[in-house]
Amino acid sequence: SSGINAEYGVGEKAGEFNPNVILDAACTDAEIKMLTNILVDTKECRHVSAGEIDSVGSDNWNYGYTLTPTFSIFSSTSSILQQDSENRGLLHLHTRPGYSFNQKIWMKDVEMVFVRLSDRPWATQKLGVKLQDQQVDIFAHTRPGFDEVEDSETEPSHDELGEIMINTEWIVKCAAQLVHTVSQNRFKNKHVPLYVPKIIQADMNPWVEMRNSMWHSQVTDKLERSRKDYIP
Repeated sequence: SSGINAEYGVGEKAGEFNPNVILDAACTDAEIKMLTNILVDTKECRHVSAGEIDSVGSDNWNYGYTLTPTFSIFSSTSSILQQDSENRGLLHLHTRPGYSFNQKIWMKDVEMVFVRLSDRPWATQKLGVKLQDQQVDIFAHTRPGFDEVEDSETEPSHDELGEIMINTEWIVKCAAQLVHTVSQNRFKNKHVPLYVPKIIQADMNPWVEMRNSMWHSQVTDKLERSRKDYIP
């Protein structure tokens, strides 16, 4: 069966991502549940969160998100965004890392989730939400090691398109999970749109098109297996 990248932060208590240990592994959903059950039964572990971090290859990770028990976004040094454990329609945002949550985002007010990139070579990535009366940036990150492009007017090469697909894969996943969380917790599950730049849209980037096709196949297979499990 297809696997997913799962990272587990073992922290002090529920609602805070203050990891003592991160386990990086490719796991199925069943393996995630099994490992979670094993970890929470140990006296050293008080809380387990499952999600994904943004490392590419052997690079160090900078950001991650969790899906269980609630949605959250964190950096290697602090929590950034946390879904309220009691009121699931509320998000708490750290606008000053290291300090307590100091901005509330009500999911009912979210009109759009967006990913934005700096100009070519697209080194800086930004994730944010558009509310009814303002835009809120959740975080921005500049990846090192990008070479300046001498002529930015030329068409991106096949290699450049592949590189930007790989380097934005995590933030697009994170944005999609945020869309899913917000849409689930709005009135009548009203869907929230996701904006991503054209350079990482399927009709502009063949690598993105191939990746999206792979993701679609994985989701379809997973749904089909679930359907068969529930058929008498």
